[in-house]
Amino acid sequence: MTKPRVLILHTGGTLGMRPREPDHALAPDEFGSTILEHVPELDQIAAIETRVFSNIDSSDVNCALWMSLAREAAADIARFDGIVITHGTDAMAYTASALSYVLRDLPRPVILTGAQRPISDPHSDGRGNLVGAVELASRAIPEVAIYFDGMLLRGNRTMKRSSFSYAAYRSPNFPPLAEIGMEVRLHVEPRTPGCTCRIEGGFDCRIAALRLLPGQPAAPLAALAGTGIGAVLVQAYGVGNFPVLDLGLTDAVRTLTGAGIVVAIGSQSMHGRVDMSRYAGGRLAMEAGAVGTADMTVEAAAVKLMYLLATSTGPEEIKARLCIPIAGEVT
Repeated sequence: MTKPRVLILHTGGTLGMRPREPDHALAPDEFGSTILEHVPELDQIAAIETRVFSNIDSSDVNCALWMSLAREAAADIARFDGIVITHGTDAMAYTASALSYVLRDLPRPVILTGAQRPISDPHSDGRGNLVGAVELASRAIPEVAIYFDGMLLRGNRTMKRSSFSYAAYRSPNFPPLAEIGMEVRLHVEPRTPGCTCRIEGGFDCRIAALRLLPGQPAAPLAALAGTGIGAVLVQAYGVGNFPVLDLGLTDAVRTLTGAGIVVAIGSQSMHGRVDMSRYAGGRLAMEAGAVGTADMTVEAAAVKLMYLLATSTGPEEIKARLCIPIAGEVT
């Protein structure tokens, strides 16, 4: 039987790092070009082609890298049954969200994976993650996903939950797409792939993020009005709540929206959704021009703001489009 063809694009991350002297800090190594030497069992699952796209810590990813990676995936996807992207864990959910927004009519799976320990470590989780990602890359689940610790999760619904557990990721508001244990269990119906993958849109990284804290002064938020940014993502309390005894933060929101800056309100809670109409504080922020992010993760909302800044005519269009799904990132 002919084995499925899978392309592995290596972008860097802990999976391919090695400790360096004298302090044993992890740094990128030449893993990308020797993947099959490290994980020879991949050859039993698929016909593998490997390519080094980059070799960086995921803390260094940016909008330009996302677009280059999307173009490479789009150019090659028709020749393979699926693509696996090895990536650092810290920014993996951001990259998965970005790819899901710009890769349209995706005909095959694009699965990101990585590791909490380098592949050179005898206790590395990287081998199992690579094997599982390659196994699922040949299944008819044509979307951008993250595979980690036996779970396939929709990429733009995923957030990193731990820097130490092998179960590094969680999808708080959307169920897993598949699981691998004693057997492969798909939780979605295989779908007929699209015909031609295309890239639509791009990214404008002019956004800032701020997390509300008790007693926080409003001045730093208001000061963003003069920085040239196009959007601010505020992680508010609960369902999008703001203080009501001190209206300084609400006034700062009004200052920003008056300057043509989109103020999007997320939540500090992992589960649930933003509903700014539920409490007085949220209503006041909404009346000041802020818009909620519904049940999007912080990662998905942040990258979507970057996408909308690049593809919309102005703040009102961005606000209108923010909670309209592009790739299943919001309910």
